[in-house]
Amino acid sequence: MSKVRNNFAWEIVLIACNLRLAIIILTPLIDKIGETFKLSTVQLGILTTIPLLCFGFISILISLLIKKIGTRRTIIIGLFLLMLANFFRIYTESLIFVGTLFVGVAITILNVTLPALVVDYAEEKSAFLNGLYIATSNLISALAGGVIVPLSNLIGWENAIQVFSLPALIAGVGAILLPKKEIELDSKVEILEKEKVWQRHAIWLLAIFMGLQSLVFYTLVAWLPSVLVNHGISPVTAGWMFAAFQMIGFPFSYVVPKLASRLKSARLTMLLLLVGYILGVGMLIVIKDNLWLLLLACLINGITTGTSFALSLHLITVFSSSREEVGQVSGFIQSIGYLLASSGPVIFGILKDTFNNWNTTLLCLLLVAVFTAIIGLVMIGIGRQHFLQLNK
Repeated sequence: MSKVRNNFAWEIVLIACNLRLAIIILTPLIDKIGETFKLSTVQLGILTTIPLLCFGFISILISLLIKKIGTRRTIIIGLFLLMLANFFRIYTESLIFVGTLFVGVAITILNVTLPALVVDYAEEKSAFLNGLYIATSNLISALAGGVIVPLSNLIGWENAIQVFSLPALIAGVGAILLPKKEIELDSKVEILEKEKVWQRHAIWLLAIFMGLQSLVFYTLVAWLPSVLVNHGISPVTAGWMFAAFQMIGFPFSYVVPKLASRLKSARLTMLLLLVGYILGVGMLIVIKDNLWLLLLACLINGITTGTSFALSLHLITVFSSSREEVGQVSGFIQSIGYLLASSGPVIFGILKDTFNNWNTTLLCLLLVAVFTAIIGLVMIGIGRQHFLQLNK
C-alpha cells in the first residue's frame, strides 16, 4: 500500500508538470512566433488568451466527463490531448491557434480533474498532495520559462516547443499504470450546492478577486519579457528574469494559507498585496536600464501574484459551508475568474498598440492591481463570519 501511495505521489508530480508548461513556454518566444507567422500584437494577445478562455468556459463541463468515464480516464485523455496539441501546433499559422485551443482544453481537464484524482486515491493526504502539485507546477513552469529561449536558440523555437510534449507523454503513461479506482458523484448534492453558491455575496467577490488577480498575473506572463526587452534587457536575460518571476512565488503556496487562516491575518495579507502591487508594477514603470532593480521588480511581482493566487485557493475552502461544497465553489469561482482573466493579455495588447508605449499600459495595469486588493479587503470584510467559524 505504501508503495502504491508513493507511486501515486510521483504521478501527481508528473501531472503537475503539465498544468502551466505549454502556456508558459509561448511567452518568451512570442516575438519569434509573431515574426514567423506575421502576427500582430493583438493576435499574439489572443494566442495567450485562448487557454484562459478554455479555463473559463469549459471548467464547469469537465465534471460531466468525470461522471461519465471517471477521473483516471479523464486525466489520461487530458494528458494525451495535451501532448498531441502541443506537438502539432507549431507547423502553420492556423495550427498555432487551433493547437493552442486544444492545449487549453487539455490543461482545463487537468486543472479540474487533478483535485478529484487526489481525493479518489489518497484523500487522507490531500492537503500534502495539493500543496505538492501547486508547488511543482510553479517550479517547473519557472524553469521552463528560463530555458526555453536558450533551447530555441540551439534547436529552433519550433523544436523547443515540441520537446515540452514529453512531460505529457510520460505522465500519460503513468496514469495508464494507475490501478482503477473510481468514486461516483452525487448529482443531487451538486445541484443543491451550486444553487447556494450563486446566492452569496462573498463568493461573487471571491470570483471577482480570483479573476482580477489572475488577469494581472497572466498579463504579466504575456508581456513581461517584452517589457524587459523594451527596457534594455537582452532576450536571454529577460527569459531568466521571467523565470525568477515565476519561481519566487511557489514557496508562498505553503506559507499563505497558514498565515491567512485568521481574519486579522487575512486582512494584513491583503494590505501587503496592495503594497506589493504598487511596488512591483510601479517599478516596471519608472525603472529603465537597471538590471538589478528590474530583477527586484520581477521578484516583487512574483511574490505578490503567487501570494494572491494561493490566497484565492485558500479562501475557496474558508468560504465553503461544507466539505461537499468545496468542489462546487471551486468550479464556480474558477469559471467566473478565468473568464475575467482572459481579457487581460488582449486588452493590454490593445492598450500597448493604442498608446505605443509600455509606461501608460503598465499604469493601467497598476490601477487594476490596486482595485484587486480593494475588492479583496471588501470580500474579507463580508466573509468575516467564515473566519470566525473556522477558528471557534
